[in-house]
Amino acid sequence: MSKKTALKMTALAAAFAATAVPMTAAAEISGNLAVSNMYLWRGLNISGGAAVSGGLDYSHESGFYAGVWTSSEFLRSEYDLFAGYAFEAGGVSVDISYWDYNYPENMGSDVEEVVVGIGVADFSLGAYIGVGEVGHGNGATDNENNYFTVGYSYDKFGVTVGTWDNEVDETNYTHLDLSYALTDNFTFIASKVVAADDFALGAAGDSDDAADDLQFAVSYSFDL
Repeated sequence: MSKKTALKMTALAAAFAATAVPMTAAAEISGNLAVSNMYLWRGLNISGGAAVSGGLDYSHESGFYAGVWTSSEFLRSEYDLFAGYAFEAGGVSVDISYWDYNYPENMGSDVEEVVVGIGVADFSLGAYIGVGEVGHGNGATDNENNYFTVGYSYDKFGVTVGTWDNEVDETNYTHLDLSYALTDNFTFIASKVVAADDFALGAAGDSDDAADDLQFAVSYSFDL
């Protein structure tokens, strides 16, 4: 699941402080493309190889924005629809958005979230609250997946701690991400799961091995 690059979900909390300020232009449409050696999603490598992603974003000086993001990696594709509102008050930036994640080859995984981000100076907080249902029809289940982040950025460096909280299954875990932006387009992220329930990492293979693995992601992105 995903924002705007293949590494977007791990980097999103650190970016809230920057994105929460309304655009100065009356309205703007922008696009982006990114290539990554993996799809790093909330501390886990969920792809079988490299991922290519891209998006289109509309933003207005009022703070409203909307867009679409898509990714194609090994065995499946994804497209996400999102809309939100961002503003700044008293040195605090706030970003509230709705995300609809869609997987054409596996519609049983389709899911929705409400995302709230708060940024103060170089610090950021993020809450990704599951809403609606996972999947569609008779097989759908209540979406009780929540994810929370705390981030700090300094110059080209960033650190994010993320916690996955599933209120139904014992699939909770916490990960630590360290990032370095070599340029505006070239980013490195090292990610490590630091605590997890026994069943938490089943999607990433053997939970013990996954918890021991240090993930290294490299992404190159550019604006269209």
